[in-house]
Amino acid sequence: MATPRDLVLYLAGLTVSQGRRAGEPFCVLPWQRRFIRGAFADRVQSAALSIARGNGKTALLSGIAAATLDGPLAVPRGETVIVASSFEQARIAFEHVIAFMGGKLDDKARWRVWDTAQQARIEDRRTGARARCLGSDPRRAHGLAPVLVLADEPAQWPPATGERMVAALATAAGKQPHSRFVALGTRPADEAHWFSKMLAGAADYAQAHAARPDDPKFQRRTWRKANPSLPHMPDLLDAIATEAKAARRDPALLAQFEALRLNLGTDETGVATLLDAGLWRTIEGEAERDGPTVWGVDLGTSSAQSAVACYAPETGALDALAAFPGEPSLAERGVRDGVAGLYRECARRGELIQTGGAAVNVESLLLAALERFGRPAAVVADRWREAELRDALDAAGVPPAALIFRGQGFKDGAEDVRAFRRACAEGKVTPRRSLLLRAAMAEARTVSDPAGNAKLAKKTEGGRRSRAKDDSAAAAILAVSAGYRDPPRRRRRPRFVLAG
Repeated sequence: MATPRDLVLYLAGLTVSQGRRAGEPFCVLPWQRRFIRGAFADRVQSAALSIARGNGKTALLSGIAAATLDGPLAVPRGETVIVASSFEQARIAFEHVIAFMGGKLDDKARWRVWDTAQQARIEDRRTGARARCLGSDPRRAHGLAPVLVLADEPAQWPPATGERMVAALATAAGKQPHSRFVALGTRPADEAHWFSKMLAGAADYAQAHAARPDDPKFQRRTWRKANPSLPHMPDLLDAIATEAKAARRDPALLAQFEALRLNLGTDETGVATLLDAGLWRTIEGEAERDGPTVWGVDLGTSSAQSAVACYAPETGALDALAAFPGEPSLAERGVRDGVAGLYRECARRGELIQTGGAAVNVESLLLAALERFGRPAAVVADRWREAELRDALDAAGVPPAALIFRGQGFKDGAEDVRAFRRACAEGKVTPRRSLLLRAAMAEARTVSDPAGNAKLAKKTEGGRRSRAKDDSAAAAILAVSAGYRDPPRRRRRPRFVLAG
């Protein structure tokens, strides 16, 4: 029978496939050795590991899965199941397994690999040992008989199906003698969560690395408690230090920092505002709009605003211009939307215009933005009314060097919100003292998926007012996130040399 020492030796023989240490042997860190000794000891059938993000947990999980195929944990016809919140999330670990197996999988006579959008599985033809990935859907657990279940980031599993998935997996694992259920991830916010119960003693073996609620959040000794890999991963230290700096300024980022970097089990989605009002007031100011600019464009329906935000990455200057249709009047809209004279005041300040009849004339809005901000180097918009925007840009004579379209789901939307918040917290955004922008930021809310990815809320999601007009905030997110990630470069002026 394989021992924990055998597993450690197997892992040490693997090769790191990505990051700073790519091509080097897998270094089994002290906390990993400790977990392996506990989780794979005799008579241990369930184990739980809680640790902050970025400490090499996925690599450890994937290395263990590889060991069930051609290592010390391999048993004839033994099945290993990697389960995550979604199939796509589980595929991340699967790709690590494939990398660890390396050239061995080229032996088609021995190995069968299914790697499609619906299936991720590896099978040893000789022994029948196999590993597969699943999302946390209990309907997918029927017919399984795993010798090892590796549950990845249980705190992210959808609440509606998570408990039923665990029950289905436990029943499936019970079909095999000496089967194990191993769960690894950050601590859930809810003490009643099944993973919290495992960490509290329900598992045969549990190991947790976390700061305490009263620890100073921005000191390295506190970070070490939740991040035992810190002495061995300089990139992790740099990432935590950067996020800590931003979290000091923005409560929205602080909640995320506590949950993911300190592993406090706090609810990272507790702050539903896009940005803290105090932070916004702090960064407001006057900055020269110099260098190439990025426009963010948010087109609304007849009842909503349409907005253009302009961001200059070199100086941080941010401004916005919004438009309503010509009918009804701004006074009537203000009463209907519950904001009294806000719209009329924004119009008086030159931040809001009316154009078109029952719908905003997009070409007129773009022409007004062109007069106010100058020609952009790039325009970023969501895919709503894409064809209309292309036509309006062409008609207004605004052919940008780059026209970028972003989705508004959790993939693109969450990435953009993350970049926007970070740019603001790092002092790379100086919004003009605009009543329009300030009001939009006050209305903007975010909603999060089970993985804690926050995107801008629509309609009444996340406590957002149904008649909230946060279109300028949406446009600002698009402009700032694009400029923060990939600032446009100045065009070099041609150099002329006089012939002698």
